[in-house]
Amino acid sequence: MVISPLGLAVQVIVHPSVELEQLTPAQLRAVFSMRQTQWPDGHSVRVFVLASEHPVHQQFCKEHLRMFPYQLDSIWNRLSFSGIGTRPQQVTSEQEMQRMIEKTPGSIGYRMTSNEQTGVNIIEIN
Repeated sequence: MVISPLGLAVQVIVHPSVELEQLTPAQLRAVFSMRQTQWPDGHSVRVFVLASEHPVHQQFCKEHLRMFPYQLDSIWNRLSFSGIGTRPQQVTSEQEMQRMIEKTPGSIGYRMTSNEQTGVNIIEIN
């Protein structure tokens, strides 16, 4: 978990069907750049993101993925326009992110640190 200068942290969350407790930054980048499309157990990865302008998305990109949001957009656009991949599913709020992760097996996303643990697992990034 990374703490921002404002004292807030972004957590990576997954559906309980994802049987991982931690990911490396490189693995996380592979998942969010849509290069890794399956979990180690063979299930499909479903990626959920907030809009590129959303402050939580910007913080997540810079601190966990170690890239700027426009770089990630460029990767997604290249995949989408070339026809070799798709963009992740965009949600409108952290609350919607939470709901989508809770109900979508194999899903991954992020949110600001929350004490609410129901329905999702938190992934450590090492």
